[in-house]
Amino acid sequence: MTGTLTLAQAAVPRDITLTEWLGDPDTWLGSSGILANLADTVTLCLAVILTAVIIAVPPAALLAHKRKAELASAWLVNIGRAIPTLAIAAFLVPISLRSGFGFEPWPIFIALTMMTLPPLFLSTYVAIKQVDAGAVDAARAMGFSSREVLLTVEVPLALTVIFTGIRVGAVQVVATEPIRAFLGGDGLGRYVRDGIGQNNDTLTVGGTVLIAALAGLTAIAFTVLERIVKPHGVRRLRSDARPRSTETTYEDDAPEVPEPAGGIDAATGRLR
Repeated sequence: MTGTLTLAQAAVPRDITLTEWLGDPDTWLGSSGILANLADTVTLCLAVILTAVIIAVPPAALLAHKRKAELASAWLVNIGRAIPTLAIAAFLVPISLRSGFGFEPWPIFIALTMMTLPPLFLSTYVAIKQVDAGAVDAARAMGFSSREVLLTVEVPLALTVIFTGIRVGAVQVVATEPIRAFLGGDGLGRYVRDGIGQNNDTLTVGGTVLIAALAGLTAIAFTVLERIVKPHGVRRLRSDARPRSTETTYEDDAPEVPEPAGGIDAATGRLR
């Protein structure tokens, strides 16, 4: 494979408006249309998120359950956050080329996975560690094994925080994936790349809008998925924990308090 990289650009007239560009069927259809690039982006992002969940969530849950490696985990998470994703991808591109794998998708896939691991690991570790100790002790008192406590008590109670980390990581993946277009790939980021290359504001803004819309839909999708996956008993616990609305009691509605027996009637002066 030669070392020269040619980025294919879809020529779009500069005087076309964003509405006209999005309303053109040719913009959406074809091998280089929005639908094809959207499917490409979604496929890569799903692969990254699933891989990160498999790598990060189980060990984080197990370590938090055993209360081990807290300092080491925080240290690794901070290092993972400090390394720029673009730097990792750019570093891996020459390695991928020498190995015969091409410009993509492996460099950006590995870089995005490394970016997603820290928030998933941290949210899972914190969620499991902060589960109510009373629930854990009650399960152990009932004879639950350590594995049963983790899977049937701690994980269900921690699902909300775990899914928050997954949702944040997924949105980060969708928002960062467009750098792939600047490393020889396609996806929705190609419109931003082509817009910059052609000095075409319509392409640049259009690509940005598409990426932002996909990120918003990703957050909504994972919120819905959380509601589906969360056990019914946990949902009931959370609803029961909400403060119930109290009705205001007015003086006219207050119950009458009977007067105590004995004493002198103020009106008549006689003994009651």
